[in-house]
Amino acid sequence: MKSESTFFGTVRRVVGSKVYVELSTQLPSTNPIVEGRLYRIGQIGTFVRIPVGFLNLYGIVSSVGTATRADANEDLGDTGTPDAIRTVEIQLVGEAYAGAAFQRGLSEYPTLDDEVHAVTEDDLASIYRSTAHAQISIGSHSASENLAAYLDLDRFVTRHTAVVGSTGSGKSNTVAAILKALTKGDYPSARIFVIDPHGEYGAAFPGLSKVFRIGATTDSLVIPYWALSFDELAWFLVDRKGASESPQDSTLRDRVLEIRQRNAPIAKASLQQKLTADDITVDSPIGFSLRELWYYFDRKERQTFSDMTRTKEELIEEGDPLTLRSAKFRPPGAGAAAPFKASPPPIMGVYVTKILARLRDRRFDFLLNVRDYDGVQKDLDDLVREWSEHDQNITIFDLAGVPSEVIDLVVGLITRILFETLFWGRDLPGVGKDRPLLMVFEEAHQYLPSGEARFIQGYARRAVQRVLKEGRKYGFGALVVSQRPAEVDETILSQCGTFIALRLTNGSDQSRVRNTVPDELTGLTGLLPVLRTGEALILGDAMQIPSRVRVNLVEPRPASTDPPVSERWHDPRVEEPDYATAVTTWRRQR
Repeated sequence: MKSESTFFGTVRRVVGSKVYVELSTQLPSTNPIVEGRLYRIGQIGTFVRIPVGFLNLYGIVSSVGTATRADANEDLGDTGTPDAIRTVEIQLVGEAYAGAAFQRGLSEYPTLDDEVHAVTEDDLASIYRSTAHAQISIGSHSASENLAAYLDLDRFVTRHTAVVGSTGSGKSNTVAAILKALTKGDYPSARIFVIDPHGEYGAAFPGLSKVFRIGATTDSLVIPYWALSFDELAWFLVDRKGASESPQDSTLRDRVLEIRQRNAPIAKASLQQKLTADDITVDSPIGFSLRELWYYFDRKERQTFSDMTRTKEELIEEGDPLTLRSAKFRPPGAGAAAPFKASPPPIMGVYVTKILARLRDRRFDFLLNVRDYDGVQKDLDDLVREWSEHDQNITIFDLAGVPSEVIDLVVGLITRILFETLFWGRDLPGVGKDRPLLMVFEEAHQYLPSGEARFIQGYARRAVQRVLKEGRKYGFGALVVSQRPAEVDETILSQCGTFIALRLTNGSDQSRVRNTVPDELTGLTGLLPVLRTGEALILGDAMQIPSRVRVNLVEPRPASTDPPVSERWHDPRVEEPDYATAVTTWRRQR
């Protein structure tokens, strides 16, 4: 009723789910007091209620302004100009019958002259009351700090989620608040994996996580090179950049296939069900020795013979693949004199040199020096078990020591190992759908870039695209985190059912979010540049209604805070800084 203290205007125009409201000229104030509480009329992002019989329609204020009254004859003032009227634009989002729960969608639309009311705290409690049987609380609604903000856990994981926000907006705290809510004890079997490119998250979850770091004394990160497909391996080892194969590529491919087929019957994980050569392709993740592969080609390059039929070698000393020591042969003679080189002459010299350079590069030890993960002593099942089956719910892959040129390859390989395990074990107890997992891709813009890249680069993007397209069916959820959503692959963002958007000041970043949320919610994205630090706009499947939420501040947080410049510049200068240690650490890459 218009006599109610919550009444503030009437419907003047309805265009689809948008409603244009004229504020009442009898409204004493845009800040009415209802039941002892002060309300703001026309605040962007706030809710309004439109009674239609026994049904209440609810909408969100998307814009406010003024307009000139169409019927100027009745509204000419002393100045002889038409009066201006105050207007509010509302985006309808849902409805509720008296006493019933709120639900998204509309069964009816308002008509002209319908009343529009401000919502009370009781209305908000009804709107925000989630019907999900499993919820996690991450903060409170900005409209009322007394109302906790809940996410639907099932939809949050299976429908995938994106967390975006500019530097300093509270993005890392938001991710930490979500993960801590998941590990409070209600979900003892939770499995969460975090891709951490900058080594920030280990400090945020003491006693809740296990951190795998490159070169660590314990829990050292190992990712076996032999789990790569042939094309990935060739890109990494010999910098193959094209889809077409050279004779050297074909020779390398044939040898890799041969040794993978030879090693298949002794693969540890498959001893009970023997693999045969026919089961194996050049891309099958079967363990083999890269050092022996190098030695095989290196020996052929150096090989000489004492006879024209090339049957008797002129070997001086056998080499050792483990120590990367080449075999020694008598040098070939001049012209037609013995010793003789192999015929036809070997062609793998350049590839031998490139493979040796990779093997000697200590930066890649985590990929190439895989210790007992050779497929025989330990196999991929042991690796996944080491990553998953420990006492903590969170596994952090600290990739701070990974060379930038292979970060794309490493993220893609970790993702594929976990996804393929869930895919092929989807009906096994404790492996697939029986125990879902959530994978957090922090700093996603670094390795999930938009646009097509050349050949293998873009491997992580393709692996994550598959996760977001198919993961729901196999219990694989993704949380994509980025400060530059405009630089993240559009397919990946479009597959995220929930958006947690913190403050975004860059126009292209705002546009990317606006283009990936449903059309009826795009008006709310106007709030993105003015959100407070730690405040988020949550849209999508995991939230009952689009909401502006104040995320809980958690301690400790990821180590991503800015240095206190004024304090450090005010302190006395350090005498003789230890630059030598910094340079040595740089050289060691650890």
